[in-house]
Order: sequence, then structure tokens, then C-alpha cells
Amino acid sequence: MHLKEVDANLLVTLDALLVDASVTRAAVRLGRSSSAISHALAKLREIFADELFVRAGQKLVPTAKAIELAPTVHVILAGMESLLRPSKPFDPSLAMRDFSVAASEAGELILLQPLRQRLKPLAPSVRVDWMPFHREDNIDPLRNGRCHFVIDIEGAPVPAPDIRVLKLFDDKLITLARDGHPLARRKTAGRFAAADHIEVNSLPAIDLINRALAAEKLACNVSARVSSVLVGLLLALNSDALITLPASLAQILEKQFGLVRIHQPFGAVAFPVRLLWHSSYDRDECHAWVRGELSALAREIAGAA
Repeated sequence: MHLKEVDANLLVTLDALLVDASVTRAAVRLGRSSSAISHALAKLREIFADELFVRAGQKLVPTAKAIELAPTVHVILAGMESLLRPSKPFDPSLAMRDFSVAASEAGELILLQPLRQRLKPLAPSVRVDWMPFHREDNIDPLRNGRCHFVIDIEGAPVPAPDIRVLKLFDDKLITLARDGHPLARRKTAGRFAAADHIEVNSLPAIDLINRALAAEKLACNVSARVSSVLVGLLLALNSDALITLPASLAQILEKQFGLVRIHQPFGAVAFPVRLLWHSSYDRDECHAWVRGELSALAREIAGAA
């Protein structure tokens, strides 16, 4: 089949199905009937010689072929929208958009909540909503449009050329404990490692500390693994357990909860706080503007630190 025989609207339909995973919701998004979407899907299946979507209950699940096509389809449509968009300058005060941001609790408190406050007077109809951060899989949500940004504190390589990465600032780890903790004064690496440590599921803090302790063949004694920073804080306040957090978050919480810093008997453990997004949004003016505001906010945080 030649390119001239392919209706560009079929790609629009494919994109909507990838985002909504539903014929009905895709029809609503595009202002078309469900039967028209079903007819377009049948044509797409013929073109690509693949089912593209299979039904699982009320949802449509993309096949491996559809997942492979998704980033290319997003880029093509973004280019077409950019080509056809009027040249009127972007005005954030008139923009109406919803963005989903995947972040850990730390990312939400450090960046996402301050971003909401920052955008209120500048773009009152631009919303940024939190969604869960999955350490093992951040790429697919960006590719299929379920997520517009990822605030990443893992620092792991991103082996995906269609994912953009911007370092916002460098952070470091701070260990906190209740006031009057036995380790409040400087102690050896052995005493530090042997103390009870709280591991927060959404943060890589313990892994990073263990790398620093590895030179002395030590590792943290993890006494509790918890689901959230809040649970970890409550446990630290009511026991002799230590909790290690990004400095940008620890600086907020230590004063509010009356916690004290515990000396870490090794060099500062630094890690990058990064912003990830899919390349299909590179030329999206509103997306780019929000990226710029996030970057400016990050510079303020780094300057304050």
C-alpha cells in the first residue's frame, strides 16, 4: 500500500485508541461515532497486518506492534499539528491543558506542589496532576500519552532515544532521626550501618547509601520497609530508627517535625533530579512552557540549597 492511499485521519484514530484504550472514549475525544472508530480500526488492522488491539474486559490492550508504532505515530501527529497551527504567540494565561506528572512523594513535595502554586497566577487553566511513579517502568506511560512528565531521582540511564532527559538540579541525601537520638553525635561507619534504618519504597536512598558503605564492606541494617515518607517519619519519631531523604525534602520536614540530622560517616551522596518527557511533545508550546517553569523552579531550589 502506498502513502497516498492512507488517510491521515487513520493515524489520528490510532493515536486516540493508544491514549484511551477504548473505542467509545476515542470516539468522544475525536467527536466521531463509535462505528466510525471501529471502521477505522478495521482499516488500520488491514494496513499493518496486525490486530493492533485485543479486548481485555472493557479495555483494549495494544499488541506489541501497536506499542512499537506508538512513538512514531505521536511524532508524526505532533509534526502535523505544528505545521497546521496558527502562528499566534502562545499565551499561558489563555491555555487550557491538563498534564499528568509521575513522581515519588519526594518529587511531588519538592517540585510538583510548588509548580502548582507557581502556575496559578500565570496559567489558571493549566493543571498538573500527580500520578504514581513506578521505578521499574517510566517509559511506556510517556510513550502512550498516559503521562506527560516524569520527575526522576533514580539517575539510571534511559536507553530510549525518543525520551528526552533534562537535569533539573543535583540533590544529596540527609539522614534524620528523632531529637535526642543516641547517634546525634558523630559515630563510626560501623555504628551508623548497624543502626535501624527505614527504607521508603519509593526512594532509592538505602541503595545509594549502601554503595557508599561498600568500600568498608558494610551495609545498612534495614529494620523496616515502608510504603511512604509519612509512615517512615512517624516511625522515626517514635523509635530510634533513622530515615534518609533527599536534602531538598529533608530541609522542609526536619523543622516541621523537630527532627535532627545524623552525621553520615562517608562523603556526600549526590544524585541528579531529572525531568523526562516524550519527544512527541518537543514542539508542543504549552508543554514546553511548563518545562520552562519547572526548570526555573528547579534553579530556585538549587540556589536556596
